[in-house]
Amino acid sequence: MSDSDAPTPDVTNAFSFDVVMRHLRIHHPGCPKESCHTIAIGVSARNWRGLKLGAAVGIELQKYIRHSLTDYDELLRSKMMTREEARSYIAPHVQEVLRKWRKPALKLRVARPEG
Repeated sequence: MSDSDAPTPDVTNAFSFDVVMRHLRIHHPGCPKESCHTIAIGVSARNWRGLKLGAAVGIELQKYIRHSLTDYDELLRSKMMTREEARSYIAPHVQEVLRKWRKPALKLRVARPEG
């Protein structure tokens, strides 16, 4: 058997929770801390066959937003729309959340009384 006939190894990628959290803090600084933890747990719990970290995080981000921050599940449960129709319907909201999370979160400062 020549080298070209040899089976290629199955490339799998597993990302640690800390690596995913660092990625989220850098690329999605506006994402709420609780959401970051949930997303990082989801990414780090899987092997992502051949996907890079950014792609894996993107998939989990969209899944989290779709199921947690939209009416997607209700649209499916009520049989109002097919899966494709529901995803298309909520897509603008998902993209808006992603856009907001790419920007740093607002930090409110409490004014201290003088004196």
